[in-house]
Amino acid sequence: MQGGAQRVNWVRWFSAMAVVLLVPAASAAIIWGPYVTNTTADSATINWKATGNATGWVEYSPEGGGTTCIPSPGDEGMHRVHLAGLLPATTYRYRVGAGDGVVEDCRFRTFGDRAFTCIIYGDSQGQRPFFTQTERHGLVAERMAEKGDILFLLHTGDFVGDESEWDEFFAIAGPVLRNTTLVPVAGNHDGPVETFTEIFGLPPRYSFDAGSLHVTVLDSNDRAWADMKRQTTWLEEDLTSPLPRKIVAFHHPPFSSDRKHPGGDLALRAEWSEIFSQSGVDAVFSGHTHTYERYRVCGTEYFVAGCGGGPFYPLAEEKPGGYQAGNERILGYVRATVSPGSIDAEMVAVAEITEEDGVTIYPAGTVIDSVRLPAGMTGGWLSVLTSLPGVPELSRFWR
Repeated sequence: MQGGAQRVNWVRWFSAMAVVLLVPAASAAIIWGPYVTNTTADSATINWKATGNATGWVEYSPEGGGTTCIPSPGDEGMHRVHLAGLLPATTYRYRVGAGDGVVEDCRFRTFGDRAFTCIIYGDSQGQRPFFTQTERHGLVAERMAEKGDILFLLHTGDFVGDESEWDEFFAIAGPVLRNTTLVPVAGNHDGPVETFTEIFGLPPRYSFDAGSLHVTVLDSNDRAWADMKRQTTWLEEDLTSPLPRKIVAFHHPPFSSDRKHPGGDLALRAEWSEIFSQSGVDAVFSGHTHTYERYRVCGTEYFVAGCGGGPFYPLAEEKPGGYQAGNERILGYVRATVSPGSIDAEMVAVAEITEEDGVTIYPAGTVIDSVRLPAGMTGGWLSVLTSLPGVPELSRFWR
């Protein structure tokens, strides 16, 4: 049996190498990625962008398994290869190439684990000439890249300030993106629908299941209001998912103390918030307000996680009802540990920027706010809050 298995692996190896050898040795450079999108329990899509017109390829294997090589259907610019027939809850190693450009030692995990950890953050754009993505987003991306057990990374939108920043975004986020699945949300600075779909291979509205979690991604941009009735109808149907945990993500926050938009996006709040509470949505994640805030309203936790590096927004002293925690000048991300019985969400601070643009770097793993969202307790979550740098608040309470 062992010898037979070895012969099969050798056949796979020679088949893979034959495909690679057919790739023209043209001059090319990989400038975006690779990054994984559209992952399910048995499939995933590998994306990358290369210069030149060389044919691309993906070589992949489950840990301890045989290798498969697939050529990219494209030969210029964006490359996108869909992998099917994968094993659920399995880590795959992969590498990509285009001509003489190769990116090695990448990995992703297919969905299917009942318990896992994911990361949520957004608004990673720079603000030239004052600072670039490298200076602020780079701090957050570097810390996230140190985490080796992230099933997916959900970006709540505004990857860039304008189209000139896409190269910078992928250069900075590359080390984390190549080792997880990216779940993108369309922000108001990320261009038209066509640009979003070209880059990520997804529409701005979609959903998926990851183990015990159902994830719904919505389009909250101005363009969406022309067809909002259809999107809301789709949302109501989508949230009938039988999975025990549900989260929703879109760019504009329904609850926020942003001085520019007091209270948050009131139109979105009126359109969707009742649906969230009635459908048992555990948490809603947004960005747009460049800060961290958390609200608890009618049994749903609302997170504003626009802490990826964009210019900070001042918050008003008067907060909308349900306010729980916030910080105006923090860089960081939300880390969520999901299981069928609970979601544990933590705001992990990477750095604090003073009004004079001084930078204070926090020790790795500094948690400034946390909350547990247990199952079956709509309208009242057990919350454990922690204060700024590392001093836990002494109160535990039921709402």
